Amino acid sequence: MFAQWKRFGLISLALVLAGCGTTGGQAPGSEGTTHSQSPLVATMSGTVGTIDPNKIYSGDEWNAGYLLYRGLYMLNASAQMVPAVASGMPQVSNNGLTYTIHLKPGLKWSNGSAITAQDFADSLKRELNPKTGSPDGYLWTMLQGAQSYESGQAKTLSGVTVVNPLAIQYHLSKPYSAFPEILATPAGFPINPAAVSQISTKPVTDGPWILRTWEVGTKMTLAPNPHYTLAQKPRYSGLVVDMGVSPSTSILRVQSGQADWIFDGIPSSQYAGLQSNPKWSKDMVKFANVGIYLLALNTRVAPFNKLAVRQAVEMAINKQHLVRLLQNRGTPANGILPKTLPGFEKDIPNMYPYNPTKARQILDQAGFPQGFTTTLGMAAEGPDGEVIGTEVQNDLKAIGITVHLKPLPQETTAVAQIPMLTYSWFMDYPDAADFINGFTSCSAAVVGGSNPAFLCDTKLDQMAKQAQAMPLGPQRTKAFKNADEQAMKDAAYVPLYVPMTTIFYSTRIHPHLHNPVFGPAIFAAFYSR
Repeated sequence: MFAQWKRFGLISLALVLAGCGTTGGQAPGSEGTTHSQSPLVATMSGTVGTIDPNKIYSGDEWNAGYLLYRGLYMLNASAQMVPAVASGMPQVSNNGLTYTIHLKPGLKWSNGSAITAQDFADSLKRELNPKTGSPDGYLWTMLQGAQSYESGQAKTLSGVTVVNPLAIQYHLSKPYSAFPEILATPAGFPINPAAVSQISTKPVTDGPWILRTWEVGTKMTLAPNPHYTLAQKPRYSGLVVDMGVSPSTSILRVQSGQADWIFDGIPSSQYAGLQSNPKWSKDMVKFANVGIYLLALNTRVAPFNKLAVRQAVEMAINKQHLVRLLQNRGTPANGILPKTLPGFEKDIPNMYPYNPTKARQILDQAGFPQGFTTTLGMAAEGPDGEVIGTEVQNDLKAIGITVHLKPLPQETTAVAQIPMLTYSWFMDYPDAADFINGFTSCSAAVVGGSNPAFLCDTKLDQMAKQAQAMPLGPQRTKAFKNADEQAMKDAAYVPLYVPMTTIFYSTRIHPHLHNPVFGPAIFAAFYSR
């Protein structure tokens, strides 16, 4: 999520358009009613590369996915998992290895055909088919037969069974108590089997919106799905998403009435001015993200293959000063699990308090009394990436390390020869395993993977496997905290801060509760003031 914003790697502050169930800020009796004939206009600095639900990967693509599709479950405005296409919560049996889920009857695709359990099974099989090349296979490692099917070693996927047109079963190879939450991610979206050939251009969808036009890299226009009957039907005649628009330009467009919503967070350089102006401050929403910004230190590239060098870097970064530069829109991070993750608000020890003097001493003892020169890959860290890069440059210069900044594309994953990389991870689903498995596991320590530090600690992997199999609760939380501490001992990632995002929207739309996990705009719930 987003892993990197969700997902592997670096994601911008683009906001995922999720949501189902109660949102608040809803006009009484307005469910399913169009209150405005003029379309909503949203802007983003990024672009949408694909709308194929089995291939969407970046934060911006997740945005589009949540507009067009609904899975068995969704996260509501309180970050609670609630049924969407499913009629209720899963029935769990076989010692936590079998999940049986029933679908709501009568639901239809945008072309009017019935939504069935087979659609979900077909989608998962297509996603894990090696010919598809989906980037989301990592989410299904606990599913029986998923890895052998994805590698092409098996011809059938044993982990999914269609019981009847309105019932589906998922079979796990190992207990994973957070499995239903994975079904609430875009990786769990269904596909219409009769429209696979046009899925990338003219998709048949089951979400609140349908695609009207798409100028790749520029603009996407959507209209309400006439066959959508779930909660939060669109209340506007349409939605226009303008892409490749800088946050600064987007702010001007909202102020002039040319746009309604900005996907990107407000740059620190403009935050204070908007916040202090009563005309605009009332149209700002601030919330903490379940995500984290880090530095990835490539353990396979000298001199970061030395633990002492990595420890010196950990102690050299002034996180408090960085957060102040960001207008205090964040909190310094002690570990790789964010404080905003439920159950992780405290008790994460600070193993590397800011101490440049000690950092310089450690660097000397590691054999670098004169320091060294290195490169920091800047992959796109939202509107404040430059602030992060400058802070790292200045702090490391103070202990003798000269850093050259190298711009990289958005969503950059593990790069073999990049010594350091700015990195962010926003939650795919609200569970600590998404972080630990996402960018610290040995299986992800490959070129193009989600582990840009190329960290492979077998002890950490084992701790993570044991923790994720435990029932949800305090003991499981404690086990993941222990895994976090082990990851910090490896010092392959320098946790910088847990971000807070501020969104700016137009006066003509009514605000609503955001989803505290993804920070999404639930456009279907918006209505005119």
